[in-house]
Parts: sequence; C-alpha cells; structure tokens
Amino acid sequence: MSRGATTTLVERDAALAVLERSVRMLATGRSSLLEVCGHRGTGRTAVLGHLVDLALRADVTVLTAAGGCPAVSGSGGAVAELMSQLHREDSGPAAIGALVELARRTPVLVAVDDADLLDPESLDWLANLAGRAVQVPMVVAVVTDARLPVLPGATSVPLRPLGHDGVSALVAGRFGRPGDDEFAGVLHDHTGGRPATLWPLLDRCAEDGLEPLGTNAGAVAGIAADVLAGFTTRTVRSLPAEVVDLLRVVAVCGPLFPVDLMGVLAALRTIPLGRALELLTCAGLVTEPGKPELTAGIRVSRVLEGMPEQAREDLHARAARLGHQCAVLPSEVARLLVGAPPLGEPWVVPLLRAVARDKDEATAYLRRALLEPLTPLVRAEVELELAVAEYAVAPVAADRRLARMLLEPQPAECADVRLAATDQLWGRGDAALLRRTLSAVRSAGGDHDAVTSLYWIADDAPVETPELGILDTAELPVSCGNPDRAGVAAWMQACQGVDAESAGATARIALEAPAKLLTSRLFGCLTLAALDDVAGAVAGLDQVIAEAGRRRLTTVVPQALMMRAKVRAMTGDLDNAAADMEQAQSAYPLENLHPDARPIMVAADMLVNIERGRLDRAIELSASQPDERIGFGYARTFFSFARAVLALVTGDLAEAVARADECGRWMLSRQWVNPAVLPWRSIAAAALAATGDHERAARTCARDLELAQRWGAPSTTARAHLSCAAVVGGEAHLREAVRLLTGSPFRLLRATALLELAQVVDPASAAPMISEAAEIAVRCRSTPLIHRARGLGWEPTG
Repeated sequence: MSRGATTTLVERDAALAVLERSVRMLATGRSSLLEVCGHRGTGRTAVLGHLVDLALRADVTVLTAAGGCPAVSGSGGAVAELMSQLHREDSGPAAIGALVELARRTPVLVAVDDADLLDPESLDWLANLAGRAVQVPMVVAVVTDARLPVLPGATSVPLRPLGHDGVSALVAGRFGRPGDDEFAGVLHDHTGGRPATLWPLLDRCAEDGLEPLGTNAGAVAGIAADVLAGFTTRTVRSLPAEVVDLLRVVAVCGPLFPVDLMGVLAALRTIPLGRALELLTCAGLVTEPGKPELTAGIRVSRVLEGMPEQAREDLHARAARLGHQCAVLPSEVARLLVGAPPLGEPWVVPLLRAVARDKDEATAYLRRALLEPLTPLVRAEVELELAVAEYAVAPVAADRRLARMLLEPQPAECADVRLAATDQLWGRGDAALLRRTLSAVRSAGGDHDAVTSLYWIADDAPVETPELGILDTAELPVSCGNPDRAGVAAWMQACQGVDAESAGATARIALEAPAKLLTSRLFGCLTLAALDDVAGAVAGLDQVIAEAGRRRLTTVVPQALMMRAKVRAMTGDLDNAAADMEQAQSAYPLENLHPDARPIMVAADMLVNIERGRLDRAIELSASQPDERIGFGYARTFFSFARAVLALVTGDLAEAVARADECGRWMLSRQWVNPAVLPWRSIAAAALAATGDHERAARTCARDLELAQRWGAPSTTARAHLSCAAVVGGEAHLREAVRLLTGSPFRLLRATALLELAQVVDPASAAPMISEAAEIAVRCRSTPLIHRARGLGWEPTG
C-alpha cells in the first residue's frame, strides 16, 4: 500500500483544520499568516505541502521556496526564487509591491519551507511582506522552529513527534493491517516518533519482508541504524556550514564539555552560538542547547563523514588543549587526546596515565600515550601499565607485550620496571612463554640475574641441562645474597629437601631486604611455610598482596592470595583461607589465567573445601577441569594431588593411588623429593594400605619419613609419622607426631594426631586428647574433625 497524504498526516487534525480554514478565508478575500513550527523530521514539509495542495485545488496562485536549497543561496535568495516564478527580478520593497498587486487580482499563497535556514535579508523581507499581506487576499506560510518567529502576529501551527497511536496508524497504513504494540513501540524508540525517519524505516521493513511483530525487534534495530544514518547525512547537508562545524564539535567533545568552549572551537562567525544550537536541536541532531549531545541513534562517524582526517585530528587536538587549559574533566580530555596526533606537550602523558588507572578505556589511553615522545623509563612504565590493562581484556596480547619488553635491551634505569613486568608475566602462568622468554633475556642491566632466576621455576625448566650450552640462563647458586634471586633459590633448596637452615636463611634475605621481584618474595614465603614458620610466611604474603595491589600487578595479587590460602588452610584458619580463595578469583577472573595456571588455583580451592568438609564443592571443582584441559608440569601435578586427596577421603582408593603416583613421577623427574612441598607419598601410602598393598605402602611411608627427617621441619616429620602409623601401626609413631606438633601452628594436623593416638590408648588417656582435638576442630570450624571427635565420644558443651 502506498502512503497517502491522509495516512502520512496522522495526529495532525488540529494543524490541518487551521490550514483548511486559511484557504477558505482566502477564497472570501481575507488573509492569514501561518508558522508551521516543529523540529525537523516531524512532518513540517508534509503539512506545508498539504496547504499547497489545498491552495492549488482552490485556484490560488502558489509561490514556493525552501531554505537550505542551492536556489536560495546568497543574500535575499528566497526573494529571488519567489519572484522568478512570476518571471520577475524584483527585490526588496518592489517585490513586496508586486506581490500585493498580484493578490488584488487573484488570491496568493507564499509558502516557504525551512525558513529557519534562510539568510537574514530573506527573513526581514518575509516579515515585511507579512505586514502588507493583511491588506489583500494572501496567505504567507513558513516552516520554522519554535525558537525563531519569522512572521509577526502569525498563527502558530505546532507539530510534535507522533505518539504511540500515531506510529501504529502509520504501521497499519504501510502494511495494510495493524501491527502489534511491541512493534510500534520499537519503531517509536528508534525514531522518536518523527515521520521523516518512520516512513523510510517502515519501507525498509516491508522490503525485507518483516512482519509488524515485536519478534522482529532486533532486525528493526539494525535497519533503524541505517535509516538514521541517511537522515543524519541529509539533514547535515541542509545546514549552514558554520552550524555543521558546531555539530562536529558537539560530536567530538560530548555532553560534558562546556558549551561556551564548543563555541570557541567552532569559531562561529555569522550565527550566534545560541541560534546555531537551536538549529541543531530543531534538526533532531542534538538533544538540548544547554547541554548538547548527539541524539540517540545519531552516529559520530556519520556526522564526521566528509571531514578530512587531518581536520578531524586537528579538532581533537584543539579541543584537548582547550579542555586542559580550562580544567575540563581529565577523562574528557583523555578521550579527546585519543583522536589527536602526538602533541609533544608535557601534560599529555601524565594526564593519560592518570585517567587510565580508573577507566575501562585504559588500553586506548595508554596506547595513545605511547605515541608521544617518551624517555626510555617512562616508555617502559607505560608499556607495563598498558599490559596490565590488557590483562583484563586481551591477556594473550598482554603476555606477548611483556615478553617483548623483557627481550628488548633497555637501559639500567628500567630495571625495576622490568622486574615488575616479570612478576606480571609470571603471574598469569604461561609456562612455555616464560621459559622461552627468560632463557633469551639479553639485558645487561642489574635485573638480568633476577629476571632469569624465574626460569628455574617455569615448570619443566630444571629438567634441561644448562651445561650443554643450549641455554643462556645460569644455574641458581646454592645460597644467594641477591634478594631478587634469593626466594627462588630458597624454594629450589626446599623442593630438593636439603639444608633447611640454608634454605630458611636464603628465604629471609628475599623478605627482609626486601626483594623488588615480588615473585622472589612469594617463593621465599612458601619456603618459610615449609619450615613451619607460618607467621613469617603469612606476614610476607600480606606485604606482597598489599604491594602488588599498590603497583597494580593484577596477576600477582591472586597468586599471593592463593598461596596465603594454602598456608592458612594448613594452620586451620579455614574461614580466612576460603575468603582468600574467593578474593583471589574476584581479583583476577579464573578464565583470564593461562590454562597452565588455572588448575593450580582450582586445586588450592579444592583442598580448602576438603578441609572444611565441603566435599560436594570440591567434587564440583574437580569436575570443572577435565584432564585434557589441565596441561602438564606443576599445574597438572598439583591438581592431581588435590584429586588424590579428594579420592582418598571419598573412598575411591584406586583413583587416589593413580593420582598420587602421577604426582610422584613428575616430582621425582625434577628431583623434588621434599614431603613439605607436596606430601604425595602420605596419600599414596594411605590409599595403598587401604587396598591391601601393605608392602608397597610400607616402603612408601618409610621413604616419606626418611625424607621428612632429612628436611627436619616438625610438621613434615609428624605427618610422615602419622602415615607410618596408619600403614605399619605403632603407638610410638603417633606419640612422636603428637610431640612434634605440640605448640605447632599446624593445628589441624595436631588434632588429627591426637585423635589417631586416642584410638590406640586407654579411655582415660584418650579423653583429654579427644577434648583438645575437638576444641581445635571447633575453633577451626573443621567439620570432618568435629565428626571424628564425636565418633570417639566427644560431646559439645554449653
């Protein structure tokens, strides 16, 4: 169905009545002045066209002109256009006189569309014509916005956007049947009820075969974007050049930029700022003169089309400078700088870096900062900040950025930044990238030895043989006085289970100096925990968490929290351990960690939940990481250990043995034999004994005890004694475990030892042991141990 005038002019009954009355009055020799007022796109032209049709049918002489057209360009252009239709070249008062004389002979309609775009001389002429028109049968009708009266004393014919009923009427007219309310609502939302955009949108929907149903809302949105783009282009072309310049300023600067500064940037010459903003508002391109921004659906790219790239960059640069000078919000200035070329001015980079700390657009701001001329140190700092921002949105790209940064030679003053970059790269956990990068670092600065020391904890690296000349990375010394290497060196000693005294001293160097390389401190803390210095380990981890947070090393924070959770869980501080795990995963999303690192985080969470007795949650976590997704190396080993523990407590003995054996194979391949690092032998021995393989279980727990005694940490030795007692029996093992754990921070392990011993001694001796164990279990909120204590006769009091 084609659109007709009646259908097009819905919700215009009052306006049409005024027009029809004016034409009837004209037939009786009376005049009238009409101003059809409304925003562009509301059907002003259609209403004026209806008046012209009525006049022509009544044998009225009709003269028309339209502002913004080439035919009316120049001063007095509308007058020339009107008179050319009478084949005359009169202007000014002579033209008015000619029209008055014509009206004395035959009724006349002078209809001027878009009078708000006329030049001042044409507007003055129309006002003067209106004064003379009252004397003869003449109607002077103009289309304008409500803010620029053209005809003194004229009757206003206001037009507003269509409401929901009007939109529904247009839908019915275009499709030949009513659409549903949701469809009409979507159309209204996208067009604001403006017929100028409603009709093209309806045409496109019909051409694409869309039924007028709300289920097509998504498709309508896509079509509406194209229709609005076309409307924008046509409307912009009809505006004066100065007004278009202001529109571009509004598009670039946005609503938070002061209006008066927009006027300065637009450099308006002949049109006042207020009037230019009114034109844009009435054109439907901006929202309001006081705080202008592009109307919803109007694309910045469409407004800026046709503007040369250099001119766009120049506008962004001028706006950014002016905004900075006039204390516009730094975030707005930063946004403008993104579109500007390098300025080379000292305020630019500090502003971009400051804004990037708190904005989602941080990556764009920091990439822009890198375009400025920078010193090597500032460039390194910005590269690191950009990588940290990218870790939230593109972690693989961030890894590569930091790897390139470490591989590129840089001056000595960049050493601290490179250490922080190494921490951040290590924290996400791409072990293969770490090995490749750290084995090829060429920097001659003081950071070289510290950076490359992490090579030896980058998964399988120690299996390789540096003396073959394949690698440039030097072996770690047995003892190390460099804090930035000391933590890793201490942990390597701990893993090998040799010289606990030296390992502890080396670990404290990393913490007490303290190391600038936070990863060195983290491994120093783990070493202290393996030596039962829990207080020192937690204090060190507290400091790392705080410092990593201050330095915005987003991947280091969750690793430190996870390590603190592991240490706290061993001491029975289960609630805080669980809180640490929750915080770790909120500080940096698990899915953003490298696949090599995710299983470690999940395994730590599993172990905390097992200690709390939340086996359902531990099983759920275990299932979240299928075997094919957990990679190799330490990540797989630690995850297998957590699964072995879970299998043991849930009674899946074969699974427990298989998982523990898998841990053992990898640990032994690295010569990591210390039970304090990962007590896989105790899990294997318990599972083997339960399956009836007592011989192998005995060998396993005996070896475990031997290695634990060589290391010498009381908790490690006590755990080995408990394993031996479970496999080969013997009250002596249990008593020794209890003795070693007296005053130990490993409270849950002591409670376990007390309950085990209580089961083999007489009831009188067992009672205080059970009571102490139960008190520990209640204080630590360990559900499994509480159940065990109750099974041995303990009853809570009070």
